[in-house]
Amino acid sequence: MKKILIAEDNVELSDIARNFLLKAGYTVFQAFDGQSALDMAKALSPDLVLLDIMMPKVDGFEVCQRLRASMKIPVIVMSAQASEEDKVRMFDLGADDYITKPFSMKEMVMRVSAQLRRYFEYNTAPKFKVRKYGALTVNSDTCEASVDGKVLPLTAKEFKMLDFFTLNENCLFGKQKIIDEVWGVDEYIDENTVAVTVARLREKLEKEGVNHVVTVWGLGYKWQY
Repeated sequence: MKKILIAEDNVELSDIARNFLLKAGYTVFQAFDGQSALDMAKALSPDLVLLDIMMPKVDGFEVCQRLRASMKIPVIVMSAQASEEDKVRMFDLGADDYITKPFSMKEMVMRVSAQLRRYFEYNTAPKFKVRKYGALTVNSDTCEASVDGKVLPLTAKEFKMLDFFTLNENCLFGKQKIIDEVWGVDEYIDENTVAVTVARLREKLEKEGVNHVVTVWGLGYKWQY
């Protein structure tokens, strides 16, 4: 299920939006000030953010700007500020959509669904080359994984496995599929080699407090976050 972060200081409005999104099948998190929104976005890696402008601690303009500097996800602004200047400023900062309060909750859910389809289904560009999971960063360009900036000592196959898992978050793969993707279809690899490589990758990640490689006994492995 896609993860939605609602950044809105009006608790009643946030709760109503949350209930509509839950009914639509999304996982929903709530932040009630701008700093909490940034902290939760870093920790949870949401798939979309619903963002108010007038929030305590850090306003929506700065939140949008800082999100855009580190994440490539849809940002939908929902604000009572309806001036053209505010809308232009938000779109210049990288917002994908702008809903003026008051608005229809059903329309909000439709806009959320549309943005998620545009980003994750209809987008034919390469998948995101840099992915964050809390303190862990996986960079497909540099072939490096780091925790709080410290590069992990992964072998080429361990990184390729991590890269494959995180590019296909929450998808379950059998050992043969992993062999095809990590070692290649032309190379003969015993399935036990997959289990050994997974164990070594998991050990290195768990030393840094990262525990997202899940074994589904008899079926395979997945990156669950």
